[in-house]
Amino acid sequence: MRGTAARLQGDRVWLWEDEQYLPSTVSSCSGGVVVFATDYGQGYRAEYKVVYRDDVFAGSYRNRNKNLKIIDGGVTSPWEQLEVRLPSSDWTEFSPEKLRPDDEQPSDSARVVFELGYLPSVTCAEGLHLQAECTHPTEGAAHAHSSIRGVEDMASLEDLHDGAIMHNLFLRYQQRHIYTYIGSILAAVNPYQSLPGLYDRPAVETYSRHHLGEISPHIFAVANECYRSLWKRLQNQCVLISGESGAGKTESTKLILKFLSCMSQHSLEVSSRDRTSHVEEALLESSPIMEAFGNAKTVYNNNSSRLGSSSSCISARRATSREAGLLTNRVVRQNPGERNYHIFYALLAGTNTQQKEAFGLTHPDAYHYLRQSSCLADKTINDTGTFQDVLNSMRTMQFTEENIGEILRLLAGILHAGNIEFMTAGGAQAVDSRDSMAMALYSQCFQLDHPQAQHPIRGKEDFKSISILDIFGFENFEVNRFEQFNINYANEKLQEYFNKHIFSLEQLEYNKEGLVWVDINWMDNGECLDLIEKKLGLLALMNEESHFPKATDDTLLEKLHSQHSVVYDVRGMLEKNRDTFRDDILNLLRESRLDFVYDLFEHVLSRNKQDTLRSTSKHRRPTVSSQFKGSLHSLMATLSTSNPFFIRCIKPNTHKMPDQFDQTLVLNQLRYSGMLETVKIRRTGFPIRRHFQDFCSRYKVLMRDVMLPDDPKGSCIQLLHLYDSSSADWQLGKTKVRTDVFAFV
Repeated sequence: MRGTAARLQGDRVWLWEDEQYLPSTVSSCSGGVVVFATDYGQGYRAEYKVVYRDDVFAGSYRNRNKNLKIIDGGVTSPWEQLEVRLPSSDWTEFSPEKLRPDDEQPSDSARVVFELGYLPSVTCAEGLHLQAECTHPTEGAAHAHSSIRGVEDMASLEDLHDGAIMHNLFLRYQQRHIYTYIGSILAAVNPYQSLPGLYDRPAVETYSRHHLGEISPHIFAVANECYRSLWKRLQNQCVLISGESGAGKTESTKLILKFLSCMSQHSLEVSSRDRTSHVEEALLESSPIMEAFGNAKTVYNNNSSRLGSSSSCISARRATSREAGLLTNRVVRQNPGERNYHIFYALLAGTNTQQKEAFGLTHPDAYHYLRQSSCLADKTINDTGTFQDVLNSMRTMQFTEENIGEILRLLAGILHAGNIEFMTAGGAQAVDSRDSMAMALYSQCFQLDHPQAQHPIRGKEDFKSISILDIFGFENFEVNRFEQFNINYANEKLQEYFNKHIFSLEQLEYNKEGLVWVDINWMDNGECLDLIEKKLGLLALMNEESHFPKATDDTLLEKLHSQHSVVYDVRGMLEKNRDTFRDDILNLLRESRLDFVYDLFEHVLSRNKQDTLRSTSKHRRPTVSSQFKGSLHSLMATLSTSNPFFIRCIKPNTHKMPDQFDQTLVLNQLRYSGMLETVKIRRTGFPIRRHFQDFCSRYKVLMRDVMLPDDPKGSCIQLLHLYDSSSADWQLGKTKVRTDVFAFV
């Protein structure tokens, strides 16, 4: 046993602990104890009477112990019974388990060789002599050791489990490689620090000259592929950026905009000395305005987007700024530890003495709309710098100085309105009206930025476009309220869209073409959406209750709880769901002596006149959630006509610190986003497909000296056999060639 233990020391294993696979090293084997050190810094120890190796096994041998799993294992000679003693969950006790192969004859000795992912392992049993043997990857299986060094495309990982995917991201994160492919899908781990040279102009130039997968993974590579597809397919394109709050979605959006605006200028054949033109500058400069008015500090993210949807569109001849729906409730109410929108703090920090006197401004703690959360400042947020960035952006976007002054005055007025107190018997209703007016003012001010932003960058021709979707990330706080319900509902819709394109439509296409294919099981969130959207779902019940004057949060809870247990706090849900912006307040603002305010709400009334008339008739005024649902369905309808690209942003830790990787946090994100299933379908599938005629037209130049058949399908077969006679990386369907890669041609 001593010799075997000595050989084990230093070996690499997958360790099953805490419901996850942990890449580990056997640090010592002595005194009847084996010690494992994980790559993430944990240590585990176990006593042994047998040499315990790992809990990974998947071969032809059935495993009746749920905690014992061995992958890539094999038995090189017959054996009768192998007794495996495993540590319990606390690593102090053992439970015997027997494995018996189905087809082998009994024998009193055996020689067992296991290759666990990337290094050999040995299992010995008390009273049974087992000879250890090192194994090496065979030719053509070099990627079997991929998990130890990391790979750029996780579709090439040999170990197909969550732990291997997480470990690959961890290895690359340590090397400052934050981008990793899963086929054409990009995984991006937030570095929480600047990485010099990663996004400079030379990087833009480099990735603009290469196809996806030719050089290292990068967000510019996805943006470039999307831009190329716009011209090749003449079809709308979209980039969906998903992930938890704080995972880096907003920064990813800005980087894609940066790349696309540069490419747009090239397509207009602008001279090299004039590449940074007004269009590119206007597109990039719109981001500070959107961030200041649409982002806020939350518990998990200091710069969290609170936009219901944000779609940035750009094409070779046309560019329009984002279309957004804002969660305006934050203007009047924030949770503890969070802040209002950035622009309010920037206003107080950045205005000069003359402006402060003109607008009656003072410190943040003087305003009810800012002080109620007890979070007035954050050392990571430069409010003064934000204010200057917004002013510069507005001027670049051709806001006049008069417009800028009116916007600042309106923001100050919202803060002052929040300090109005009501002492009458109708005080509570008056507070609701005050808050609804403040939210309406802010919403219209925010919407004003869009026509202003669109005007200088709108082209003359309506070409196909690229849409970039940066939506607020999934949220799960200690207390989840109405805002979290809507946010997570939107995330479920995006996950449904992802599932449809990556799993459902992909496998449907394989079946339609008659390809040899093994179905991939994936997590379908259809039932979750049915619970929310169906006729008797959560939204319908909430909206119905909102229309009853005497309904309360308690009556809503009774309705919801009878159908399904909920984890959302219903307090304040009905109030937030009702549209409390009454017509008399609309009329009051429409008659404002300030032309700026009058113009804001004259536009609203003319646009919503039909809705206003309907609300006074038998039709009910739409609730906030019903409007949100309608906007979301409209957004999904737009996306359904586009060719999608997906970017999965991953948050490595909750402290927003560089060089920290919380494997449990990352693992949870990988699991609920379906990352393992995505890797499987990208690895075993045929993501590239072309019609027979298209394939022949593209590659017939390679067969100039070969007589090709007259029919396109026969030509495809002859061409493919010439370069890959094994047919390992391609199949012919009924109408198309399906390949894993086109590298061999």
